[in-house]
Amino acid sequence: MEPEAINRRLVKFIWAAIIFFAWALIQGVIIKQEPVRLFIQEGPGTIINLVYTHIGFMGWLSLALMATIYYQVPIFSGKPIVWPKLIEWIFWVWVVCLAAACVVMLIAGIVGGNAFADGLGYAEVKSIIFPYIMPGTILYTISVIAGLMFVVQIFVSLTRGSNASS
Repeated sequence: MEPEAINRRLVKFIWAAIIFFAWALIQGVIIKQEPVRLFIQEGPGTIINLVYTHIGFMGWLSLALMATIYYQVPIFSGKPIVWPKLIEWIFWVWVVCLAAACVVMLIAGIVGGNAFADGLGYAEVKSIIFPYIMPGTILYTISVIAGLMFVVQIFVSLTRGSNASS
């Protein structure tokens, strides 16, 4: 596949990275406000900080880095990206699963934090947030698998000969 076709595929990585960056900025400002910060510091509200980290690192930073690597590998190595259709799959699986996981885990943090603030014990709070934690964990895991597919694709692209098949 021609480099120009791959480069056009990378535009969506940049758009998604910008959206996740904006999300991280907005969430960062919100979680630093004193009432929210105090809420997050207690009990399962801390999940909200984990979501903030995932949005930042798995969201905008990783997507921007993936786009950069996809763009730079053919330039610096002289070798094409193998399995170019995999770029689409990696992007959509990564973005959809990550965004859904972050939303689910934000809800878990809010629901769990409220339950904790209402005086419920650890066991009760854990049973309340479990229906959110399990799907969130599964979605994060699927995103990680997409990330590993990216790593394999780049590794194979770099280690194959210059006539790598598309």
